[in-house]
Amino acid sequence: MKKLIIACTLALSTLAGPLSAQKYAGQLNVTAGASFSMTGLIFTSLNNSVGSNSTVNTTSLPGMNGMLDYGISDRFSVGAAYYYQGWSGKWNGTDSNGVSQDFSYNITRQNVGLRALFHFGDNENLDTYAGARFGYSFWSTKTNYSGSLDFGRFTSRLWPQAIFGMRYFFSDFIGVNAEFAVGPPYYMMFGLNARFGGN
Repeated sequence: MKKLIIACTLALSTLAGPLSAQKYAGQLNVTAGASFSMTGLIFTSLNNSVGSNSTVNTTSLPGMNGMLDYGISDRFSVGAAYYYQGWSGKWNGTDSNGVSQDFSYNITRQNVGLRALFHFGDNENLDTYAGARFGYSFWSTKTNYSGSLDFGRFTSRLWPQAIFGMRYFFSDFIGVNAEFAVGPPYYMMFGLNARFGGN
């Protein structure tokens, strides 16, 4: 994975054109994206296997991200990030008294965090960066099922994350980006960017 990230960064650097100074100081970058997480893969697999039974309906939402990064210099930015993902299911069964009943569960995970990024900053159109995010995950579980499904195992806690990313801008304001990460809440993210201000 590390070799893939380095290869992608070098390839984009080559395609982006001649080098020029990155004007990141005072710039606000807004990102909206969708992501992949290990938790999402596990729940989606479970939902698909359970959902193969015609009496069960399951849904899985991809991870959704929103981020704001502000350039405090041409090389460093600080920002805030939000993440949301959810899973749900409905089925019919019998309760402890043998009475037919509709059961359901709804699980959501939200993560709010702060991030600090170092920008390699050698190209006006391509912004490659690496940094860290510290986010707190909030799990919410709702179910009317009292059987063997133990949703109390999902706890809220603080999570660190290492981030490696790149943004490519097609115009002065609009671009796309990709991030690869180690640690929750996601390991890969793709998004759209808008940037404002700067020198």
